[in-house]
Amino acid sequence: MVRDTPVYAAVPASRRAPARSRNLPALRAGGGVVAGVLGTAAMGAAAGLCTVIVLGAAERPSFLSGPAQRGFPSWMVGPLGHRFAALPPSPPALQGDLVRALALLGIAWVVAWRCADHVPAPVLWGAAIAAQVVLLLGPPLSLTDLFNYLHYGRMGPLHGLNPYADLPVAAAHDPSYRYSNWHHLPSPYGPLFTLLTEGLAPLSVPAAYWTLKGLLLGASVGTLALVASTARRLGRSPRAAVALVAFNPLVLVYGVGGAHNEPLMLLPAVGAVALAVAGRQARRPWCDAAAGACVVAAAAVKPSVALLAPLVVLACRRRDAALAGAAAAVAVVLMVVAIAFGGNLPATSIQDRLVTPLSVVNVLAALAGHGGLTAGDRTLAHAVLAVVTIAAAAAVWHRRERLPGAAGIVLLATVLTLGWTMPWYVWWVLPFAALTRTRALAAACVVLTAWLALGAIPQMIQLIHDVGFYPTRSAVGRANHVFTQRHLR
Repeated sequence: MVRDTPVYAAVPASRRAPARSRNLPALRAGGGVVAGVLGTAAMGAAAGLCTVIVLGAAERPSFLSGPAQRGFPSWMVGPLGHRFAALPPSPPALQGDLVRALALLGIAWVVAWRCADHVPAPVLWGAAIAAQVVLLLGPPLSLTDLFNYLHYGRMGPLHGLNPYADLPVAAAHDPSYRYSNWHHLPSPYGPLFTLLTEGLAPLSVPAAYWTLKGLLLGASVGTLALVASTARRLGRSPRAAVALVAFNPLVLVYGVGGAHNEPLMLLPAVGAVALAVAGRQARRPWCDAAAGACVVAAAAVKPSVALLAPLVVLACRRRDAALAGAAAAVAVVLMVVAIAFGGNLPATSIQDRLVTPLSVVNVLAALAGHGGLTAGDRTLAHAVLAVVTIAAAAAVWHRRERLPGAAGIVLLATVLTLGWTMPWYVWWVLPFAALTRTRALAAACVVLTAWLALGAIPQMIQLIHDVGFYPTRSAVGRANHVFTQRHLR
């Protein structure tokens, strides 16, 4: 017999689902549309704000671009030069505009990350790549590191000097010297990176400048592609992972805009994690050996990531193959050091003694009554980092799938225990935070971004003085300041 009454009508009213539950799919769909609109708007806003900042830096010499204050040639300014006549003439007004732009970029980053799953992939990738391209089309933002790279690379091939043993000032007649500022510091960069920059030495400074920018752009986009593919393999959201890394305001303005060498370090570092994951899931032995080699290559670009090596080896399915790959890469790097640089190593010990006012360890040392970061504080920070690394290695030993989170925690601890911190150092942590299951590491990156941004804005000195923090009033603080200025002047 056919019943005219729907089945649900026979259920007692007290046991029926609330009527509004039947509309949940529609509500979720509507929420997805709103999230998609918000995410798209945030990504577009990030690209637009980056364009405005670059136009401002390329309009005339200002604090927005350190190298541009030492000369404003068209080859450095790029194709966007002199297109923003409305740029505020007053430095304080321009400084205020930069802070507001950074704040808006920070909001756009969080919105883009949280709404990324509702934004079409072509829109996300288009905005991310557009922002990076426009940033690299202008002069280097903030600091002069790009020209430090080029100058170190020209010291050997063109002037017969060793960048790890001689001072850059010895090649003061080189055209790159004018735009650099690390004149009394031997190179702290890894031998593979220095070898790369030496390969650019036969080019003119303008040609080397744009070639290195192109390499950095390719490595940055390649890192994002690795993050997306690894996230997919781990069952994470590829779009959220990419958005977390790509739209961070400090990564954009100071990392990409400053043309720093982080992408050339992150590409092999993230590649090592991706290979370890692929080798574990697909059981491809060659992946383990390649993972070990890649993590050593990353450390040979920037020694800051050397502590990732034991984690990657322990996370591989075939640890013996990973160890063999790492050992082979170490042998190659040592050969480069011996042949190309006379056995001299990067000046990391000097850089480790440099201090920025708002590095976490310097602030903690000041609060502890030490007057600033002392040698004892530095030793304690190294011990803390060692303990964190050992704990992370133990976690990976027991569960290999913890590698991305363990790598992110170690690099976060590295940033927090450095006396010398720069705003774009959050970039070291972000790709690994994007690959973890929990959001705790990503939340830590949000907090770290806010702290590092405070140390990057032009008003930083006045702000810390307003709260009663005078880093150079104590004997320790003055000594740290003098040491830093002596090597970076």
